[in-house]
Amino acid sequence: MGKADTRQRILDAAQRLIESGGLTRLVTKDIASEAGCAEGTLFNHFKSKEDLCLAVALENVPKFKDTIARKRPGGQSIEESLQDIVLACIRFSEKLIPLGVTLFADATLLRRHRESARPDGGPKEAFALIATYVRTEQENGRISRDVDPLTVALLLFGPCFHWVFIRQGLGTSLFPVKDKEYARELVATLMLGLTPKSTRTPSKGS
Repeated sequence: MGKADTRQRILDAAQRLIESGGLTRLVTKDIASEAGCAEGTLFNHFKSKEDLCLAVALENVPKFKDTIARKRPGGQSIEESLQDIVLACIRFSEKLIPLGVTLFADATLLRRHRESARPDGGPKEAFALIATYVRTEQENGRISRDVDPLTVALLLFGPCFHWVFIRQGLGTSLFPVKDKEYARELVATLMLGLTPKSTRTPSKGS
């Protein structure tokens, strides 16, 4: 198995342990056991447990961005594409929130994260990708030009983060709604403002 594969197994193992037990219970011995490697192998890839935790936080972002970047304007229907993006936002939030709690609970780790994060990276880059998709679909005439692309991106991601935040805090969803149904209804609501006026179905009595 290659070095890159081992590194990814370590990252995935640390992610699972942080999600299940948090940072305070995270020890390198358990990470190694979960990853199926020797404890010393961890330090061939990361200087410390803290550097490993930072890597987990930073490397979740590219996976999320790849999902958005694969959306090709003019392909799926707008509804289908936006629902896929909403589900990607939910999956990303599920990984981001436990790590975010970890970062905010440790002032030193949070400072190091801020120092290593690029100002134009992280969530800002993800929002920019969604906004670019929206802007291109506006040019194709499939999304109204009356809406602001960045605001659309914020309205897609924000409710997803909050949906997951409450679920992780309570241990259950507030409402008996599956993620796919939530994505469908969220997008359906947004489409009331995103659909170009020329293609909207006239309401009864109009």
